[in-house]
Amino acid sequence: MVWRICAILLLTVSIACGQGAQGVLRKGEALGLTDLQEKQIREILNKTVKEYNDLRTREPGSPGLSEKLNSLRKGAEDQSLDLLTLEQRKRWDELSGNSTRPPDAGSSTSQPAMDGSLLIPTIEELRNPPRPGAYGPSTTLAKTVPHPVSSQGYLILTDHTDPAAGLALKELARVRGGELMVLKDLGTLYKNPLSAKQVRNAIRKVNPRFVAIAPRMESFRENMHLCLLKILSGLDDDPELDVFPGYLLASGPEELAALVNRSIQYRSLDAREIAPASIGAIEDSDARRYRSYQKAKVMQKMFADEGKESPAIIVTTKKSHTERDDYPELPSGEGNIIMSPTSERHTFESLPLSVELAIDKSNMLFMFGHGTTSRICGIDIDVFAKTDFTDGIIFCGSCMSAAPYDADRVDLASKRNDKRFAFYAMDNGAVMMLGHMGLCGGFPKVFPMAEQVLAGTSTGEAYQQLMNSIIGDNLVFDYYEDYANSKGPANAYLYVLLGDPALVPVKK
Repeated sequence: MVWRICAILLLTVSIACGQGAQGVLRKGEALGLTDLQEKQIREILNKTVKEYNDLRTREPGSPGLSEKLNSLRKGAEDQSLDLLTLEQRKRWDELSGNSTRPPDAGSSTSQPAMDGSLLIPTIEELRNPPRPGAYGPSTTLAKTVPHPVSSQGYLILTDHTDPAAGLALKELARVRGGELMVLKDLGTLYKNPLSAKQVRNAIRKVNPRFVAIAPRMESFRENMHLCLLKILSGLDDDPELDVFPGYLLASGPEELAALVNRSIQYRSLDAREIAPASIGAIEDSDARRYRSYQKAKVMQKMFADEGKESPAIIVTTKKSHTERDDYPELPSGEGNIIMSPTSERHTFESLPLSVELAIDKSNMLFMFGHGTTSRICGIDIDVFAKTDFTDGIIFCGSCMSAAPYDADRVDLASKRNDKRFAFYAMDNGAVMMLGHMGLCGGFPKVFPMAEQVLAGTSTGEAYQQLMNSIIGDNLVFDYYEDYANSKGPANAYLYVLLGDPALVPVKK
């Protein structure tokens, strides 16, 4: 009965603040929602109803209550719309009467409005769009909030047996005032529930704030990651992560030792020392065409508003795009560095000198564009074999940027000779990278973590907040079996932080 009353109340508010999750469900048949989508949206609705009811109970008659309730409904609607495909989203806009609405006066860009992704909004505008989908796809930012953990303590979990790796990890534990826990095999831990339970109990006894996971390369796989998420989110009764985790990962023991040494020696940057650069690739042929270009320009705009110049490296992989009427103007005077195709379909096998210099001068790199085991943002991954990423902070919104060699999600046996971008980055001097083992959600997930890091939060805490925004009230999904369900729910959990979770890249 309480649920029905709250649902009716939410229905009433919809007149003033959008249609909410329930509005999406009402249009389910017209949208062609799958059973999984409907289930996920119902979960959003149920959670929203509970929060709505709790808020009205806690703050009856308070001056800001109406605004908070409206925001709650809007958030539920945004979460629900994020689950739709591009075609479903188009249909939603048509059903909601948004498909032909012109952009608001005073838009933050003079680009033509035939594609929302051609608009370059501020971060604040992204958080408060004039209507759903106003700025194109991939613009609804994940909402992150702090989650309490232990006030101190540092734990390293590893299955390395190599002396060089072992000595480096012992030194890191000493410097961080922590403990080193050596396990037999992190890669197969998920197959043994009893062993996983024992590890969880051992971590509870240590009660650490940070957990650095240092797997052998052959142990690093999706099911290992999911197993550790289950363990680290099961330290208390709620389903969220209860520590600040991260992976100490490099191609071999010597590279790992070098990463550990860089982490120990790292000095946090003052805000004025941040030297950012962004890569955005124009490569799709559908409504997503300009979304990665847009995200690179959004980052450039954000830093410009703070008085900081940052290059936007725009990679175009299809010659026909450059001939379109809506292809964006990219004057070099606005900090654009252009990589234009010389054929209809072009994968770049080298970087122009201007791009090499821009990356070399930067210490914080944002990347938006498609990724595979051999290609990222329209560029052959081997191009980065000699790129100097010393002390670099990398936020990568590309798929498979940190794909394992021994994979559970899809069969990558034929791709073992493709060195992953993440491993080039970490081997070549980076101290931190946010990547993804599978199909990445891009900017909506990458930016909220980056924002926390820029505010002076440790990488581990920023990553924990991102992952908890994904986990929410749900238990971590089951493991992959026989390469089944490669695009299933577990994929959402495959974001990985590479680097020491206690690292604080930017001073508060």
